[in-house]
Amino acid sequence: MVKVLKVLAGGLILVVLLAGCNFPNRVNPVVGDQALTIAAQTIEAEMTLDASGQTNGETAQATEAVATQTPLITLAPTNTEPAPTATTEPCDVAGFIRDVTIEDGTSMMPGTSFTKTWRVINEGTCTWTKDYDLVFDTGDSMDGGPAVPITTGNVDPGSQLDISVDLVAPDTPGTYRGTWQLRNANGVVFTLDGYWVEIEVLEPEVFTSKSSFKVEQTFMADLDNGDSPPVEIEDFLFKVVANDNKRLVPKNSAVFSIMDEDEPSFGKCNEADKKENDIVIDKDLVGIWICYETNEGRLGVFKIVSLKPADISQSQTLELDYTTWELP
Repeated sequence: MVKVLKVLAGGLILVVLLAGCNFPNRVNPVVGDQALTIAAQTIEAEMTLDASGQTNGETAQATEAVATQTPLITLAPTNTEPAPTATTEPCDVAGFIRDVTIEDGTSMMPGTSFTKTWRVINEGTCTWTKDYDLVFDTGDSMDGGPAVPITTGNVDPGSQLDISVDLVAPDTPGTYRGTWQLRNANGVVFTLDGYWVEIEVLEPEVFTSKSSFKVEQTFMADLDNGDSPPVEIEDFLFKVVANDNKRLVPKNSAVFSIMDEDEPSFGKCNEADKKENDIVIDKDLVGIWICYETNEGRLGVFKIVSLKPADISQSQTLELDYTTWELP
């Protein structure tokens, strides 16, 4: 029996050596000392089993189990989930709440002064300070200037704020729109679409107009309808005191503003700084246009065409060209 086992062991060693030579690319080949070790283990197993009285079939199974054992390789699990990305809240973000004044499409006369106010909210993480501005961006600035501060204090995140800018309607009738942006202390504009104001400037209608309106000295005149005495409510008195002291005296809250030789539009007269001061008439004032607001609140403009004669010993006559506009 021992001889048989030796023959089998020798044959097994030969098979293993031939396999290692003929299949060089096979994974985990069994060669050299390892093959001898396995063979020795097999012989030892056979001899042990035989001594213990096991059958040839059981011996073959044990031998096969020893010969085919291979080490196990454990692979580490691979994490395929993407790494979380840190997010940072933006510093300066402004949201729109509503228009406080001057809804889009508001109609007004040329030269009308108005204040546009937007209500906004600080939706960022930074506090707005006195160094934050409202700046003109595109469209029609409407005399708003390049920039105005939005606050004199601080506006914390989550707080609301009314932002205002003083504007003047353009002189020419039409539709006008201007867009404004918010700018931080570093000069960076941070509103997305901006805030805009849109108005419709109307064409003023003529209420009354005359190119030859004459007023005698010490007479009163009504610029709403071009009447000289008798008048119900006068707008001015033509007063002659001396050759060098001839005046237009405003009456009943009428106001006047001296302009220049170019006829002003409704818008220019609307913007003009009109006062209840007497107007001294001299040769330099002839041909000059004067804007006014009547006692009934209408705007108008007149030009002194002539004042005759020069000597106050004769009756003085003031000749005007004038136009009074009707307000909507």
